[in-house]
Amino acid sequence: MKKYLCMALIILAGVLYTGCATVAGTASGIPMGAIDAPAEAYRHNREAFDNYPILHGVNVLVMVPVGAATGPLFGLGKGIALDVQCAIGHQSYSNVFNSYGKASIWRPWTLRWETDRK
Repeated sequence: MKKYLCMALIILAGVLYTGCATVAGTASGIPMGAIDAPAEAYRHNREAFDNYPILHGVNVLVMVPVGAATGPLFGLGKGIALDVQCAIGHQSYSNVFNSYGKASIWRPWTLRWETDRK
């Protein structure tokens, strides 16, 4: 029992000491991953989807469960990266939270994004 309590406290401390984007990315990973995974598959394969419209159904049936399952993990990773970028001044939290652009925490499957270099 002490092992589980100690592990829970370590995980809780790790979550509490991280930045805003890390917590938001992990917490919202399931619904945002379910939305962003099929959208990202479409964004990268528009021509195939235009030529074969049946792929839209396959995309939804396959990528929604995959996105929901992996969304918290991708959200955690992207959140950590965005928190670091915000800390060193390459990104702003207003761009991370108030948009649906490439640097948005609400797009966990979008792994490449531009930086706000000054």
